[in-house]
Amino acid sequence: MSYTISVIISTYNDREFVEKKLAELEQQSIFDETEFIFVEPDSPQRERELLAPFCAQHPNCRLLALDERVGLFSAWNLGWEASSAPLVCYSNMDDSMHPRLLEYVVRNIDAHGWDVCTVLTARQQLSKISATEKWSLASLRTMKLFHRPGAFTAWRRSLKDRIGFFDEAYYASGDREFWGRIIDRGIKYGLVRKILYIYSKSEQQLSKSPAGEARRRQDKERLLQTGYQRYWPYRIFPHYVIMRLVFRLFPGRYYVPPT
Repeated sequence: MSYTISVIISTYNDREFVEKKLAELEQQSIFDETEFIFVEPDSPQRERELLAPFCAQHPNCRLLALDERVGLFSAWNLGWEASSAPLVCYSNMDDSMHPRLLEYVVRNIDAHGWDVCTVLTARQQLSKISATEKWSLASLRTMKLFHRPGAFTAWRRSLKDRIGFFDEAYYASGDREFWGRIIDRGIKYGLVRKILYIYSKSEQQLSKSPAGEARRRQDKERLLQTGYQRYWPYRIFPHYVIMRLVFRLFPGRYYVPPT
């Protein structure tokens, strides 16, 4: 069967989020058109034990259970290489996907001829996210719009032949470097101006954990040596400032009902 979009989900010590994530996937409005690829790189919590029955039940779900630990960007590359759909995206286990996220991404990439896109993202502390009310307008109004496109990115699978895979030398900045190449090579990108993703700020994330401080410094030094755009493209999304104000005053403008 051919799929419209492939979703890469890497999991490591994320067992507590498996049930939430699987429910999110099943709620996607284009679930049957989507290929879901889980990458579990020898996680101590053995998420594969919970993911395997789901994948056995759903032919559009695949589990890549590795016998060795690999980094996040290596895991994404493995998923990207294994994907079969013309579009690819990633989602972290602790983040939340709006039920119509993939539908909107596919529709907008096709309509605008983009090669890469992101969506409006809300940010909240992980512990404050309500499993039942997070996509209500009232709940979203308590969150802040997030301006980093690295939280969620979708792209054409064929980009691997144009700009290459994620750079596996990075510890936590591989998505930032990937966007740097996108900008440097003139790849056509866009923003879906609807709140369709919730970024969960957690102390365990690579970009914040104290244990990775030295490696994050190495990432910064490596980014400085690339010779192209090394920062998140804040200036190419200047409307974020306006959008935050508009969302505060007219929240329904960027809101999509979950059903």
